[in-house]
Amino acid sequence: MARSPQLPDRAKTWFSIIIGLLLIALFIGSFFSGRRAAQPKETKPAAVHEQGDVHQYEAQPEPEETTSKTPPITEEAVSSAQAVLPDFLKAYVPFDSKQPDAYVDRSKLYITDSFYKQLSTFQRRGTLSRVKTEYVTAEWTPAELKADEQWYNVDVTVTHTDINGKNEDGLLLYVVLLKLVDGKWKVDDVGIRPGSGAIPE
Repeated sequence: MARSPQLPDRAKTWFSIIIGLLLIALFIGSFFSGRRAAQPKETKPAAVHEQGDVHQYEAQPEPEETTSKTPPITEEAVSSAQAVLPDFLKAYVPFDSKQPDAYVDRSKLYITDSFYKQLSTFQRRGTLSRVKTEYVTAEWTPAELKADEQWYNVDVTVTHTDINGKNEDGLLLYVVLLKLVDGKWKVDDVGIRPGSGAIPE
């Protein structure tokens, strides 16, 4: 007769009793350790230090504009900076997966040398849903205007073409930094704002 792999009833009973006793012991141990933690510890009296003389500092006078004053922003500076945006966006935004780096050379006239070097090391890539992007229109609003640098939030309406030739309208949201370099406004940085993608219907 083959033996069953199950434990005999007598072993099951002893096993259950041992488990039960261990659970009770754990419960009692945790109860007493909890009470020990709840009891306040003896506190040592804080050392008393004699009060010594305290040096009183005199308030410093307000500094008189030691920083170089930047000239106020003029309407002419704003309009000349904004005049760069449409040409830059028409050069920067279009993308074709057959010539992924063409936008860098097209944008060179409108960007600083440091930004050109940065763009030269970065390569745009197409996806199955976007192998070509065409610029349609752009709108911008000033975010921060200074005499030597200006930030703009730019919304660019584009048309994306997928691998099958199907077109879809899209919206690209950028933050563009323009800097005054040698008397000319040039783009020094472009960042993507959250929310870029298809135009909501």
